[in-house]
Amino acid sequence: MAATFPNTDKKKNSSFPPRRGQIKAQIFGSIAKKVVSTASKVGAALEKIRGEDRSGGNSASSTPPSSAYNSDLNSDSS
Repeated sequence: MAATFPNTDKKKNSSFPPRRGQIKAQIFGSIAKKVVSTASKVGAALEKIRGEDRSGGNSASSTPPSSAYNSDLNSDSS
């Protein structure tokens, strides 16, 4: 009878240190993801605020009410 060893079939994954610059790339990649995520959240919040200003009734960009005073007519009568 031949004895079989289960560990001989599988190759052991030897852990080598990461290649040069790989750790920095991972760090900068994770920082970039966080910055993009935060910026998109801030942008969405600003867009929501801007959207509320546009739909509000008391906005500075709304047209002023018309008045009965006409400066052209009154300036000629001097």
